[in-house]
Amino acid sequence: MHSPLPPLVVVADPEEGILQLCATVLEGAGFRVRGFRSLPEALTFVRANPADVLLIDTQMLEEDGFALLADVRGQRPTLAVVVMSGFATMDSALAAFRHGADGMLLKPFESTRTLVEGVQEGLNNRRRKEETARLAALRPLFAVAEKLMAETRSQALQEQIVQTAQDLVHAQMVGLYMWESQKGRLLAGRGVAPPADAAEMRWLSQQQEPVRLSQSGHTPPEMAACLRRWGWSSLLSVPVERKGRRYLLVAARTPAPSFQEADEATLGILARLGAAALENARLHEALRESLTRLEKSQRALAQAEKMAAIGRLTASLAHEVNNPLQAVRNSLYLAARPNMSAEQQQHYIHLARREVERLSALVHRMLNFYRPGNVERHLVHFRPLVERVLTLLGEQMARAGVQAVADVPPDLPPVAGVEDQLQQVLLNLLINAMEAMPQGGTVYVLGWEEGDQVVLAVEDVGPGIPEALKSRIFEPLVSTKPQGTGLGLAVSYNIINAHHGQLQLAEPRRGTGAAFHIVLPRARQEALTAKAEEA
Repeated sequence: MHSPLPPLVVVADPEEGILQLCATVLEGAGFRVRGFRSLPEALTFVRANPADVLLIDTQMLEEDGFALLADVRGQRPTLAVVVMSGFATMDSALAAFRHGADGMLLKPFESTRTLVEGVQEGLNNRRRKEETARLAALRPLFAVAEKLMAETRSQALQEQIVQTAQDLVHAQMVGLYMWESQKGRLLAGRGVAPPADAAEMRWLSQQQEPVRLSQSGHTPPEMAACLRRWGWSSLLSVPVERKGRRYLLVAARTPAPSFQEADEATLGILARLGAAALENARLHEALRESLTRLEKSQRALAQAEKMAAIGRLTASLAHEVNNPLQAVRNSLYLAARPNMSAEQQQHYIHLARREVERLSALVHRMLNFYRPGNVERHLVHFRPLVERVLTLLGEQMARAGVQAVADVPPDLPPVAGVEDQLQQVLLNLLINAMEAMPQGGTVYVLGWEEGDQVVLAVEDVGPGIPEALKSRIFEPLVSTKPQGTGLGLAVSYNIINAHHGQLQLAEPRRGTGAAFHIVLPRARQEALTAKAEEA
């Protein structure tokens, strides 16, 4: 590993004795030293070599010396300038400070130590200025980073990056380029940004490090013609690699001071932030496109399922309607035969009437499914509702060998609802439970509170709901019974939903088969008060 070279000090003084003194003292202190008796020679050397300190006599800065010095500082922004001045040329020394000098030494030197300390202090001052300039340039980037990462639209983000770059480095031209699979394109630009296929842009895209050029400095032949052709005085380019794509942020000034190291640091950070934000925007756009495709697919699937459901409903209705119609037709045909007795005719007419009533009930269930209806609601207590329904089904349960066990507290809070509709739901659940136990069994009707809700459960000891049907049990035409239409649970689900509640397939508490929970909000206090006043 090579150790860094000592700082290089270039001394410009018309007196040979001063040059020799500076060389002896500074080399003894660990510096490298080159001396020149003319300012043009010293500046030519500085332009071609990475000097750290220019130690210059103020006499050399008279006339056009300050202009030459400013030009060199534009090309070598890290160069520390320390002026040497006698008392007679103090005005020139002050002018040097106004032009950005980093230190001053009075001649004759008090001691050799004064010379070394003056050069070191000038070097330290220059470094502090660089740090201050770098921090001042970085401060606005904190707010810029937040804005860039918040933007997820690629086109808007590209425009924001070039506008921010133009504002931060005060460039007349800014171009944001991207190369992917050897193909480049200009994403966004301010001013006259060259196309990506221009020779100079291709050259810049091949560089691995930032490039800072000016017309007055050492410039590769490929870019010298570019600066002249586009009329730029200086150019700054920063490449960034991200996920197989190469981004290039290019800025140019004309006419303006050359780009400094702080400008390079600023543009470099902006380029990296911009590249990360662009990749982030690409991911967001890909996600939005995926979501859009998914939504379209879901709508298509929903439409297909809807059409399939309509088809199943039509087939089921055709089957349900055709059977009683055929029975009515046959009964009327037989009743109309001339050799039929009056008693036989009445029998067939009775059969036809029963099938017509069956048709009417089917149509009524369909209307309830699609139009549960808006009926005025009252306070409904579950305990008397359960007792009434169990009384209605008592004889039927006894014939089926089914025993009912009710455990509904008498103080269970009421709900606001349409009593007939809630009775229809409970009746349907109990009939389903009975039919699920053809050999008889026990059905449980349970009630309890859960926070601001009241739960009424119907459980049986039958085989339960098949796993494949659990997610679709409340859909119309889905039934566990061979001859079922699958409308009962669908109608019940709609009724409870219209009551702002839920009909749920749950885990049984006492039974071993299916368990359905009717979950309804407890009636609000104002409804209870109004009901009490009516009473």
